[in-house]
Amino acid sequence: MKIFFHSLRWRLQAWHGLLLLLVVAGSTAPAYRLARDNQMQRLDKELSQMERNLVRSMLDAVQNRPESSAPGEEPTPRPLFAPADFIRRLVSQPVQLPETILTQYSGTQPGYAYFSVRDRNDQIILQSENAPTDLVFLPLPSADLVEETRSIGSRRETLRSSVHGLKVVVGRDITPELHEMHSMAWLHLSIGLGVWLLGLIGGWWLSGRAIRPIRTISQTAARIAEGNLEERIDIREMDTELGELSEVLNQTFERLHAAFERQRQFTADASHELRTPITILLSETHRLLKRDRSTEEYREALETCEATAQRMRRLVESLLLLARQENPPAAVSVHASCDLSFVLKEAANHLAPLARERGFHIETALTPTMCRVDAETLSLLATNLIANALQHGGNVTLSCFIEAEQAVFWVKDDGPGIAEEHQAHVFERFYRADQARTGTSGHSGLGLAIAKAIVENHGGSITLRSASGEGTCFEVRLPSAV
Repeated sequence: MKIFFHSLRWRLQAWHGLLLLLVVAGSTAPAYRLARDNQMQRLDKELSQMERNLVRSMLDAVQNRPESSAPGEEPTPRPLFAPADFIRRLVSQPVQLPETILTQYSGTQPGYAYFSVRDRNDQIILQSENAPTDLVFLPLPSADLVEETRSIGSRRETLRSSVHGLKVVVGRDITPELHEMHSMAWLHLSIGLGVWLLGLIGGWWLSGRAIRPIRTISQTAARIAEGNLEERIDIREMDTELGELSEVLNQTFERLHAAFERQRQFTADASHELRTPITILLSETHRLLKRDRSTEEYREALETCEATAQRMRRLVESLLLLARQENPPAAVSVHASCDLSFVLKEAANHLAPLARERGFHIETALTPTMCRVDAETLSLLATNLIANALQHGGNVTLSCFIEAEQAVFWVKDDGPGIAEEHQAHVFERFYRADQARTGTSGHSGLGLAIAKAIVENHGGSITLRSASGEGTCFEVRLPSAV
């Protein structure tokens, strides 16, 4: 049960159901109240009309009643008289109402009407036979008259009292109207509940459609987390904001997949590279331990082991350096500025002895070029590129300049160049072309991979410009500090 209440779909449904219930109640309740008020107003108008007709009938009966006259004389009509005189005559002599009025106020079937007329002492002047026994009259006013309409149980009454001492109650049984209003209330309630249930069903369906992409994303992410790194979220049916989220997640999964693939390949390549020197070390030590050797043989074996260990050390250092460049500290967001020409000149001076040892020389064509890279990292980048050119090329030329708000430097050599089939792979880890290109001992195959990681880590780009037999040129573009 707790899972349901923590479900996003159930929360949406609960809020939707509550709001829909408020809307339905806010629309049906006023509609019922309006219909009920209209019904009561109609009843009040009907009772008011019945009360006026009753009073008019009593007035007519009093006016048409003959005066006391001598036997044999024709009675003469009574002229109009004041209210006090009218009440006095009602009290003093019985009044015969028309048959139509008496018929209207008879019976006790549903909807029957009744009346009662009394004097100031609550003595009955006129009253229908079906009048209830619990009638309550209005007290006499101090001036003019008072009127009131009220409901008592299943009856509706209009009451009037005048200052002259006349009290009138005209009422009607409203059982049919109450049944009609109850039926109308149930109808409104049924319609409201129907709309509410239909809205809940529609809301559940809509929320399910809205949340379905989230469930798809979650299930796909779970499968990817279990190891299926090649699976991606299907965004063809997601044309909402979730489609944008899915696209971002797919890009993230793609980068993660690429990172895992690089790590897997990196581990395989590193294992392959380390297997050979480890095999050499084990083979040499095993050979030495088989029997006693001469001093020269021991020296020769130890020199082989030392060279092999040095090669392993260089490889491990290169691997650590590459790992640091591919995973820079998150806090480093703004790099220090330095003069590219100064760093290149220092790197050229540092590698000049290596160039002379190989019979090459390093030329420079440098102009002051400020870039947003710290000097130590830039020195490592330049050293790797220059050393690579000396190992696999010939004479080296360095140049730097500003172009299109970028700091650009070239590292050229006049060597044999790189064959076209190898150019797309030169920045891959441990990649080597042919032996003529990479036969120098101690070469780890990580120098250009480290250079690329440094450049990309600083928001730049590195490009190989080479043609077989025309030398090699690496173009590096870095953010300018100007």
